[in-house]
Amino acid sequence: MQATRFTEDVRPITDLKQRAAEIVDHARKTRRPVLLTRRGRGVAVLLDVEEFETLSDRAAFVTAVGEGAAAARAGDLHPNDEAMKILDSFGD
Repeated sequence: MQATRFTEDVRPITDLKQRAAEIVDHARKTRRPVLLTRRGRGVAVLLDVEEFETLSDRAAFVTAVGEGAAAARAGDLHPNDEAMKILDSFGD
């Protein structure tokens, strides 16, 4: 995801009410989040769906790595042949 450009990507929520299609097109074209504000404070973020999916996938991966590291620290490990069977079963 690209860095937010505050001069272009911060919009009051009233703009969303009046120019929804334009703001959605901006988020899709730039692939940057649009910060929606109310009374000068951030209240929501509008993301391109592909950027959202990428962020969700990354979060799930980071969570899985953390869980795996915690299991390894706790000694919850599998022998290599068993681990390979588990890995091979993914996607079934």
